[in-house]
Amino acid sequence: MARTKKQKSVESELFVYVDIRGEAVLAGILTLDDSDENHFFAEFTYVQSYVGDPRAFALDPLNLPLVDARTTFRTESRYERLGAIFDAAPDAWGRNVMRVDNAGARVTEDEVLLKGRGMGVGALFFSARQLTPNMRKTYRLPEVGQLESLAGLLTDIDQGVKPKGLYRDILGSSWDIGGARPKTIVRDDEGEMWIAKFPRKGDSYDRQRVEYANLQMAKAIGLTVPDIRLAETHLGAVLLTHRFDRERLAAEQGAEPVVARRHFLSGASLISPSVQIGKRELDGPRGKATYSYARLADVVRRVSSNPVQDLKELYARMVLNVAVHNTDDHLKNVGFLKDEGAHSYRLSPLFDVVTQEGSAKHYLHIGAAGRESSFENCLSEYRRFGLRAEAAAQEILEHVRGVVRERQRFYDMAGMSAEEVAQVEASLMAWRHGAPAVRSKS
Repeated sequence: MARTKKQKSVESELFVYVDIRGEAVLAGILTLDDSDENHFFAEFTYVQSYVGDPRAFALDPLNLPLVDARTTFRTESRYERLGAIFDAAPDAWGRNVMRVDNAGARVTEDEVLLKGRGMGVGALFFSARQLTPNMRKTYRLPEVGQLESLAGLLTDIDQGVKPKGLYRDILGSSWDIGGARPKTIVRDDEGEMWIAKFPRKGDSYDRQRVEYANLQMAKAIGLTVPDIRLAETHLGAVLLTHRFDRERLAAEQGAEPVVARRHFLSGASLISPSVQIGKRELDGPRGKATYSYARLADVVRRVSSNPVQDLKELYARMVLNVAVHNTDDHLKNVGFLKDEGAHSYRLSPLFDVVTQEGSAKHYLHIGAAGRESSFENCLSEYRRFGLRAEAAAQEILEHVRGVVRERQRFYDMAGMSAEEVAQVEASLMAWRHGAPAVRSKS
């Protein structure tokens, strides 16, 4: 049960803005208290001006319905109820950069949100004071041509070395980015933004090349994949992924182009997992009911403007994750993009598909055998994805298997060494069991 205001010791009030076609629109007020490291409390209320704005939409159609400016939504977790707001906050990597910049001291949640410069995923950003209409801040972003220098800089930060001078300011534009590994945002010659993922010392294989190969397989399968590139540095490959949550709007004559943010929701925010479900319960009834592809399928039915297509794609993505042993398939690694001019969503392009070592089970439940990484498990609950016959599920599964069976070609395309390929192959558990048995028609 959420605590009341009287029980909180220190409160920070932030203005939550949403980008609507390049305009900063005040959506609501966020109040935070995480002064005690062992507790977290937040509450959010829409403002009346947003409720009455014909362009307004619910920041989360399932958990933050846009009804009035009197309802207050409360939580004791960054993932439950207010997940849509904290989707825009940095994850482990961004928080690590902030902590290094703060001489190792803890950074409170309001500082985390304010240090971010509106470069986080989706359309939301935060301010300690109310902005004037159309007020926007611009920050310098590193350029693609600076990847070589950035590689060394990010390695230093990863090891706790504080950046100085110009590069500290440049990296500030990347504090918002999610995920746990070294990354930053860069801009190309045409002004387009890319997320650059860098190598990390101690990696047993080049994860950037592996992800590139896996995403190229996904593209060959016919899944929705963002534009990707590989760049070389003295420390290894850098994976560049085009930002699918940003859109360059046509500029008026003589004006600079405006980059609009697209609203994004993670699977975690839409499912809103209870803070009471711990890792020990992951394989229990409550864990399966919350952390599963079947639960994501239920969300697709509720929010997608094309649920039939998105359910098929979700099923194929699940099979691909099994085929390439991407067991880091948690709810934050599934996203939804809001449809323009509507209150519905579509599955976002695929991201973070990396073969994992040393993890036998997936994070999400696959089917009747729980989190087991097997093709047989993929076929066990196909009806949850709107597939009426096992033959339809089998067709998708065999199509994915057919592409991944030719994975050596994609590994070669990514420039992986024979040693790296051997390490990755050793992790592909599902292929050890072969193809699933063909069952009788259902």
